[in-house]
Amino acid sequence: MSALQGLAARFLSRAAPAAVGPVGLDLAQEKLHMVQFEEKGGELQLRARISIPYPDSRAELIASPRRFAAFVREALKGAPFAGRRVVTCLPAGACRILNLSYQVEAGKSADEAIVTEVMHRIGGNVDDLVIDYLPIRSRGKGSTEHTVLAAVAQRAEVIAYLDTLTGAGLEVEALDIGPAALRRLVASLDRENNHPSVLLVNFGREKSFLTVIAGKRLIMDRELNFGERNLVDQLGQRLNMQEDEALKLLYRYGLARDGDGLQGEGPGPGDEEIVKSIAEILKPQFLEFTDEVHKALIYTASETRGESVERVELLGSVADYPGAARFLGEMFSIPVREMNPLALFDRSPRPAGLDDSESPVRMALATGLALRGFSAYE
Repeated sequence: MSALQGLAARFLSRAAPAAVGPVGLDLAQEKLHMVQFEEKGGELQLRARISIPYPDSRAELIASPRRFAAFVREALKGAPFAGRRVVTCLPAGACRILNLSYQVEAGKSADEAIVTEVMHRIGGNVDDLVIDYLPIRSRGKGSTEHTVLAAVAQRAEVIAYLDTLTGAGLEVEALDIGPAALRRLVASLDRENNHPSVLLVNFGREKSFLTVIAGKRLIMDRELNFGERNLVDQLGQRLNMQEDEALKLLYRYGLARDGDGLQGEGPGPGDEEIVKSIAEILKPQFLEFTDEVHKALIYTASETRGESVERVELLGSVADYPGAARFLGEMFSIPVREMNPLALFDRSPRPAGLDDSESPVRMALATGLALRGFSAYE
């Protein structure tokens, strides 16, 4: 079986020198996010983080190895990063995540059964694919039925991505899977070892992702055709605004009267009617989205023998809107809050050059990637 881990065998994980971890590198849709941790006095501390917008589109930048290498060099200089070891994952869209149930027949291995199910689901030539998987659960002792999250990518795209990074002078320590990095992040924030069941909602520009983590187990990861663009387009059409104007309006006023808005301004005491109008215009879009969330909650209960999700954590663009958690919380039957992935690591005196330009809610994936190799969170 071909696996992401197997394909990148020359990049197998190894002990980090000193107590500095690898750089978690996330090539997001519009920005490069990087995070790095180090251990001091037995505690994990944030060493460096930065988010830098691409000069052009991500595709155009990656297509020019020289420009991409220069871009990465400047990013590493922008904060006190140590070394060039990175843990990363394929950009969204290049890796497909599937929830699979399979049975192991006599004389066959789990790997063979998973590949069979993957090919049944997506077709194509298995030699053109790279497949990895994360176990979710077995049906019971002695049962032949199992459930996994399978990650599937085109082999050519995986090789090209690794070549792009190594061509920029980076040492790829591991090629991770996004949901696995988020599971690691949730574990890092669970300092009381309560092992909560959490639904992560990561809002992107074009699409969003629902990831359910129950204790230390991944239960599901689902892609939705819903993103910030849906909201911006709807608001722009209703108010006869250009895209950039509608976007600024969302970050300035948001969806409800709490939180901070664009550049820390937030809605003021006389802005209730503006906020209310925005919420009314966008509520139909969010109702369709909440239907998908409720389906995820039902699926989780079926996979965990009735265990319920305790809370929803918001990440990504929409999580930055003032009042987003309050607005969505009124649609769900469980608590909703914005996640700060750096909340427990950003308490120490801040080193010179540490970037503050990006909201932490957009850096969750990079943070989870940066935690790889620290045994307490694996």
